[in-house]
Amino acid sequence: MKISNFSKITSNILGSRLTGFIRDVLLANFLGANVLSDAFLFAYRLPNLFRRIFAEGAVNSVFIPMYVNLEKENKNLSNDFIWFVFIIFFIFTGLLTILVFVFNAQVISILAPGFVDNDSQFNLASILLPITFPFLIFVTLSAILSSVLNTKGSFFLPSFLSVILNIFMIVSLLIFKSDSYIPLAWSMIIAGLIQLFLLFINLSFLKITWKLSLNSFSKILPKLVIFFKRFFYSVVGSGIVQLNIFISMIFASLVGQGSISHIYYADRIIDLPFALIAVAMSITLLPYLSKNILDENKNAEAFNQTIIFCYIFALPSSFAIFFLGSDIVQVLFGRGEFLDSDVIITSKILIIYSLSLPAYMIARICSQVFFSYERVDLPVKASVPTFISNFLMCLIFYKSLGVVGLAIAGAISIWLN
Repeated sequence: MKISNFSKITSNILGSRLTGFIRDVLLANFLGANVLSDAFLFAYRLPNLFRRIFAEGAVNSVFIPMYVNLEKENKNLSNDFIWFVFIIFFIFTGLLTILVFVFNAQVISILAPGFVDNDSQFNLASILLPITFPFLIFVTLSAILSSVLNTKGSFFLPSFLSVILNIFMIVSLLIFKSDSYIPLAWSMIIAGLIQLFLLFINLSFLKITWKLSLNSFSKILPKLVIFFKRFFYSVVGSGIVQLNIFISMIFASLVGQGSISHIYYADRIIDLPFALIAVAMSITLLPYLSKNILDENKNAEAFNQTIIFCYIFALPSSFAIFFLGSDIVQVLFGRGEFLDSDVIITSKILIIYSLSLPAYMIARICSQVFFSYERVDLPVKASVPTFISNFLMCLIFYKSLGVVGLAIAGAISIWLN
């Protein structure tokens, strides 16, 4: 596994996280942590939660091993495989977006029941969600094309895409400030279109162009059936993991004002070391393991090096965030509309999250091994008790401990996973 590929991805992820922090600092400064910021973050996070299920989890983990193997067998069929999968996901995410648009109020009532009692919060969420949710279409299709680029050793653009989104959101915040809720929602759609356009250009440089023959459908159909069976398993697995976030969001809406925002800001900080190390390593590890599937020694060595590398960074990061959590939150977000009380609550959540960081990283790496060996059923089995325990703990803790109890439930469930 090439360190150069890892360094390219890490540098882009660092750029993504830095621009993301600038965006979040501005969000906290102009929007604060209140009922309206909760409404925006709900509309922002919902398509991103589906993105994690479909794009980052299932599409990447199932698509890459199958595409690599198919390309070895028949390059023409592998090209058709790309575009048939692309079209099917375009139709599927499009239909899902239409359903959310039609049943907008019902979706909000189910996933954020605490909004129902606050008219201004519910109305803002109802306006924003139909705008933000189509972002799922663009980001899922981008994930498919990014997977192709990753298998070709082209890691730069796929890992740079989120920087584009962050820049558009930053510009919206700087222009509209405290009135930026709707401009922020539209900035997501504009960024998604640009991301997809750039990926098509990048693929054309690699001579991978839109070329689809309906005559080949009968040949590629068995592969598509296998792909979607594995995709279903992976969706169930990653979906159950992401359901933990849904559960936290549902209970956070019931806890009270600003709870969704507090969880979001703590999550953004813990996501920096996770993305720089675990995500970057897993992006390069999966194609490597898939290509060397018959060489157990190579794969074992790559896996062991990755685990050791993760621990080297995970443990110091965990200790640093644990002891400096309150200072980090104060420096990043403690200004403008983000009050001292918001800093205290967010700091408590962050300190709890820091205890689960090593498990969070290692679980991501281990999952890539199952995916590369096309054993997507095993992570599914591991995720079921994780979901059940998280739900029960949220139910027990949210009334007595509030949003801190939700953080405790999440941290324990990550270690269990």
